[in-house]
Amino acid sequence: MSLRPGSQVKHYIINGLIAKGGMGVVWHAWDFVQNEPVAIKAVANDLVNDPEFKVRIRDEAHRHQRLQHPHIVPILDVFEAEGETCIAMKFIEGTSLDNFLESQVHKRLETSAAIPIVRDILNALNYAHQQGIVHRDVKPSNVLLSQDNQAMLIDFGIALAMGEERRTRTGQIIGTPAYMSPEQIARPKSLDHRSDVYSVGCVFYEMLAGRPPFVRGEDEVGDTDFAIQQAHVTKRPVNLKSRVPSVSPNLNELVMAALEKDPNKRIPGCQEFLRLLEQVGTPWHDEQGRSFTFWWVIGLVLLVLLILVWLFAQ
Repeated sequence: MSLRPGSQVKHYIINGLIAKGGMGVVWHAWDFVQNEPVAIKAVANDLVNDPEFKVRIRDEAHRHQRLQHPHIVPILDVFEAEGETCIAMKFIEGTSLDNFLESQVHKRLETSAAIPIVRDILNALNYAHQQGIVHRDVKPSNVLLSQDNQAMLIDFGIALAMGEERRTRTGQIIGTPAYMSPEQIARPKSLDHRSDVYSVGCVFYEMLAGRPPFVRGEDEVGDTDFAIQQAHVTKRPVNLKSRVPSVSPNLNELVMAALEKDPNKRIPGCQEFLRLLEQVGTPWHDEQGRSFTFWWVIGLVLLVLLILVWLFAQ
């Protein structure tokens, strides 16, 4: 039996489809025991037929259930339904970051709007890293924006407990090409929490520039996933400030530091990323320079008034 609107599995009534992707589908459902809505991720049948993948999914659930943080969507239940592996999560009323960016002019945000989202992501990841878990697939579609403007991370489905033996196939690359760290591509067995720092850098870059650091068919990058991966390993991304001149120099330096190829030269962790982000703060002008222009005009008017007062006093 495949889940469908109106069907019941355990104590959940399926209401409708939320999203569908390569990993399966996400359903909106009603938990009639807890009397609350939930989201149920049903992993694609062709994936759960792989015993190795089923073990990894179960590992995901157990790791994720340990993560109790205001910016991580909690997992409530894990179960099998007619051959499908299902994960019930708290339902968050809102939208994903990728959909939100798609709705914006030029698919980008002003710095003042981007920084709080990145701050929430970094807080969530810093907590997960302290629990020994690397997300390994930080991207806009894995960030939910609630109606009260809080960002929450989802899908630790390919998370790896640091130091634990990998259950993935030898040499298998896991992640989304546009946001993968160089070591995730070249040395997938030896990555650590700094890989997530790089991915956050990619997301931050996209939020400000309207595109991730590397895009198919642009900036001498080929039009395949492999070409994107090779760009992460070998090419330096175009300076953020070159794409968005109004970005402050300090913020530009911070984002580019997160995108260093060598993890030893990168921002060393999400806690340090947060500290540096707080130092940058909200720039002294927004992306269009409107605030700067306003105060410049006010200052000029005051100066003229002072000159007039002085002249009349002579």
